[in-house]
Amino acid sequence: MPRVSKPWWWVSRQSWYVQIDGRRHNLGPDRTSAHQRYYELMAQPRKKPLAADSVVAIIDAFLDWTGKHRASATYEWYRERLQRFCESIPNLTVPQFKPYHVQNWADKHPRWSDGYKRGCISAVQRAFRWAENIGYIEKNPIRHMEKPKAGKRERVITVEEFGTIVGATRGTEFRDLLTVAWETGARPQELVRVEARHVDLANSRWVFPPEEAKVKKRPRIVYLSEKALEITKRLMLKHPDGPLFRNTDGVPWNKSSVSCAFGRIKKKLSVKYCLYNFRHSFATRLLEAGVDGLTVAILLGHADVSMLGRVYQHLSHNPEHLLQQVRRIAG
Repeated sequence: MPRVSKPWWWVSRQSWYVQIDGRRHNLGPDRTSAHQRYYELMAQPRKKPLAADSVVAIIDAFLDWTGKHRASATYEWYRERLQRFCESIPNLTVPQFKPYHVQNWADKHPRWSDGYKRGCISAVQRAFRWAENIGYIEKNPIRHMEKPKAGKRERVITVEEFGTIVGATRGTEFRDLLTVAWETGARPQELVRVEARHVDLANSRWVFPPEEAKVKKRPRIVYLSEKALEITKRLMLKHPDGPLFRNTDGVPWNKSSVSCAFGRIKKKLSVKYCLYNFRHSFATRLLEAGVDGLTVAILLGHADVSMLGRVYQHLSHNPEHLLQQVRRIAG
């Protein structure tokens, strides 16, 4: 049977609290009054949980929440993967839902990379973890299912390689996008969505307000090199409204058009790049130049340096870089 919520004393806040259907209520500091308020809350009509509804209902509720509380790019990431999953289990109810439903779905797509499969499984897990946390279901049925190992974007583009890529790029429009990616380390979604209204020329930076940033708790600031600033100014004059970076047809770049442009480069260089390679290379260049981790994390838009330790472990396997650091300190 479902566990009934009971009031508890929160020492740090010196008050009684209770959590009902995923919502926390402050009952006040007095025990008698708190329990009376608790009984009143329990007597109120409660929203029917979605446990008896379909898996699709849970996912729809999660996407609705994500659209309201997360960045639009995050919403689209979940929507793409969860929509595919919903199409495979249209009539499945929550009590029937098992890990093998997700595993079988992923296994039916052998052309998907392990990284994409991992993302798809993670998206479904995230939806049901949210449903459990908010009180729609008692237990996440796929909490502990295994996922493929995550792939790593370990390709580091050297300065010479970047020059080769630019030389193989057709058209100024895509060359501008690659140059600013190289110079700033901005996220792909920031590059394709930046507009003139985001530009702070006085401080040579782009400023995305919290509601438009990946993490909605704080603004995302992208600092511009002289070259990136020059390109930004030029595009602001050309596109005072809407996204700055556009293709030769005047259409804003998106995931598909960027992939196609990289596909044309692949035909010349036999290597398929992505915009994240440029962000990864930007951070690597800074770290190898001796820029402290906190500064690099701030420039990349990370909350702390822990992400750097996970993503840029390849530096610990670079003997030349490590030897230089030892000699620099010793000297």
